Amino acid sequence: MPESILASSEIKIYNYMRYNMRKFLQNWGLARHCSCNRARSGFTLAEISVVVGLVSLLSVMIFKFYFQSNRAQTNLIEGLQMQNTIVTGVNKVLREIRLGTEFVVPDLSEQSTILVFSDFENNTVAIFPVLNKDLTKNESENIYDLYRYKAVTKTFDLSAPVHDPENLDLLCSDISDINFRLANARSLTITFAFKRAGKSYQTITEGSLMNSGDVK
Repeated sequence: MPESILASSEIKIYNYMRYNMRKFLQNWGLARHCSCNRARSGFTLAEISVVVGLVSLLSVMIFKFYFQSNRAQTNLIEGLQMQNTIVTGVNKVLREIRLGTEFVVPDLSEQSTILVFSDFENNTVAIFPVLNKDLTKNESENIYDLYRYKAVTKTFDLSAPVHDPENLDLLCSDISDINFRLANARSLTITFAFKRAGKSYQTITEGSLMNSGDVK
């Protein structure tokens, strides 16, 4: 709720309660005057209790409007942050695929959680999820980080393969599921499922190899 609307609502509520309280006290004083037929000064305990009750009710209503507005603003900010994370992560994956020349895994018309392809330097590139234990514990569901690993042909020894941490890059996080499915020999469909703070998001996109002409 915008601040201007909230302030206008608070003023209307305050004026309405003030008018009713003044009218009530006037009627109460008139009745007391007629029954007792004498003047008096000060307020009775009942009158003070009524005033305190009305002020308390007004305060509760104002704070309720405030917290609802603050909660809506927080949800909006979290949603925008997650949207930015998704767009950035998906673009990183597509950028890596555009550097490829031939798919290795999965096979045509099959789907897999792992994507393997060759690049223009004949290196082997793998994109795969790795379980994030901290996020999994927080969400009570398996949450993964998506990594890209490049096995450089010039320095890779097939008889004694060695993992090189410098060739491992994090592409995106907060992934609850991912699937790669080949549409043809040059392009594929990727299904992403993200989860953060108990909220799920899903997106489907298409990627293609270098010079395939499928995606600009």
